[in-house]
Amino acid sequence: MSNCILCGSPGESLYEGLDDVLFGAPGTWSFKRCANSRCQLIWLDPQPLEEDIGKAYATYYTHQDSAGGSSLPKRIYRQVRASYLRSRLGYETTSTSRAWRWLAPLGHLHPGGAGVFAAMVMFLPAPRSTSTLLDVGCGGGDFIAMMRELGWTVAGVETDPIAAARAQSRGLNVHQGAMQTAAFEEKTFDAITIAHVVEHVHDPQGMLAQCRRILNPQGTIVITTPNSASWGHRHYGRDWRGLEPPRHLHLFNRQNMRRLLEWTELRPRVVETLALNTSAIWPASAAIRRSRSSAASTRWRVGLATTASGVGRQLAERLMLNVDRSAGEDLVAIATRPA
Repeated sequence: MSNCILCGSPGESLYEGLDDVLFGAPGTWSFKRCANSRCQLIWLDPQPLEEDIGKAYATYYTHQDSAGGSSLPKRIYRQVRASYLRSRLGYETTSTSRAWRWLAPLGHLHPGGAGVFAAMVMFLPAPRSTSTLLDVGCGGGDFIAMMRELGWTVAGVETDPIAAARAQSRGLNVHQGAMQTAAFEEKTFDAITIAHVVEHVHDPQGMLAQCRRILNPQGTIVITTPNSASWGHRHYGRDWRGLEPPRHLHLFNRQNMRRLLEWTELRPRVVETLALNTSAIWPASAAIRRSRSSAASTRWRVGLATTASGVGRQLAERLMLNVDRSAGEDLVAIATRPA
């Protein structure tokens, strides 16, 4: 693909010869970047065929059960999170503690800021009794299962048959296939969430156009995706965890994400970056760099786990956002369908 899908400008070579350190998909991959300085969309070139892309997900993390645990620090974290969601977003069922009003401000002490807790519900306020939610790329259904417990009427779309089957086995209404093949009627959903999915699809405009069609007037769509202009990408370059070849096909920044939303006739309300996943992205990027510098026979698979050094980077990146709004690892876009 020679030209940018958003503005039509030619692409310039950015990285070449990248392998998949994360999940071991075969081959080497390259990225191009839009030459238009007001766009700078990054895309994988060449891209796997749609009928073959599933091979890159053979050992993907959506095939795994999520980790639980009830250690004391985790219980405290969950109580602070629940109190924040109740105080700021109205989720009354999350916390029965009498101290919830006092615990909620503690959310701001998180190295990534209180936005880390709001991201758990994709920044959506508590629903009305009839509110409907669609999660695009729902994986095994962890998110929509939680949102169902919080009062939403939920549905999901998932292309991966293994992940979709896991979600369906939990009694969740999940369509297995691409968004464009889901037979949802127009103006069905009050909210649509797209968490770290838009970077995976061959046709992001087509997916968002379909989302707009089934979104109610004044409904909300929330997108999270890696921020190609982040501090971590600037530091690690070709080893940045957010590149993830060959699964990440398009990488966005604040400017071209706004362009994408406007192209699909959605009205952007928020297009910002946050330091939500910095504590895992930075150590993973460092591990990718170490792995690529070692002999092929001694490489190891890189995980995505928080480390102490990553927490320090997360706090630094959160502070950096005060002077550079594009520094965060996570791009968050919230838009509505005009009436």
